[in-house]
Amino acid sequence: MGKNRPRRRLLDRARRLEKAVTDFLELPADAALDLPRLTLLGNNRLVLENHRGISEYQPERVRLKLTIGELEIRGTGLLLREIKADLVALEGVIISLSFEGQGL
Repeated sequence: MGKNRPRRRLLDRARRLEKAVTDFLELPADAALDLPRLTLLGNNRLVLENHRGISEYQPERVRLKLTIGELEIRGTGLLLREIKADLVALEGVIISLSFEGQGL
């Protein structure tokens, strides 16, 4: 477990540097830092760009991998309407969203 600490510190330092450059150049963070972009339309449709895959899929719960953690969507009748390499569209009655991971 101790072997990952230097690597983790290096990744954190690299992410802070990327953020500083992005801020300085006034670039959109989601594009420059490969951050997820979440669009929620009412409580019936969710579109997530820059995902890293689906870790769980059930009609009541969907978990999506992100570059900075995981997003959990809870609801009823959840249906993956569209899946692309960098985009997921979900429909159904969305009750809650929860994020687990690290910030920038």
